[in-house]
Amino acid sequence: MIKLLTREGNFAILSAMTRQWRIEFEGAYYHILSRGNERRNIFTDNDDRISFLDILGNMSERFEIEVYAYVLMNNHYHLLLKTNKPNISQGMQWFGTTYTRRYNIKHKRNGHLFQGRFKNFLVENDEYLMLLSCYIHRNPLRAGIVSRLVDYPWSSYPVYAYGKKSPEWLRTAPILSHFDSKDKNKA
Repeated sequence: MIKLLTREGNFAILSAMTRQWRIEFEGAYYHILSRGNERRNIFTDNDDRISFLDILGNMSERFEIEVYAYVLMNNHYHLLLKTNKPNISQGMQWFGTTYTRRYNIKHKRNGHLFQGRFKNFLVENDEYLMLLSCYIHRNPLRAGIVSRLVDYPWSSYPVYAYGKKSPEWLRTAPILSHFDSKDKNKA
């Protein structure tokens, strides 16, 4: 583990496993994704999806990680997260282990559910943050699962687009404020 001082005066932590270095620092935004082992489904039914979202909310609270967007596909998921501490690896390790344990007990199986470690991409600017939010929400459309995003219940899109009741742990204001300010600039 290596500690670095960032331009903002915060410390960043570089942690390495055998494969990939992870950059972690306070206030970092991440695109997180993970897929099922051998591209198999990680959700068998809606109860699995509800359990996943429940654990996501618990992880958000436990590790002070803010959730800005999510989409649950059949064999993978995407998250847009912000860390308030340099702890994305710790939070996601807890999250993946907890969901896998719950899934395996329910479905009377054992072993890995996810294909390797989660993937993370650092979001470096506001423009990419907005594009990433759209990319995450459009996943069901691109995959041909639905013809209209409003018809897909397993993403944060309905909260953003239609004001659907939001889980307590979902933070929409920072993303919505970017869209509001762009609209004001067009006027």
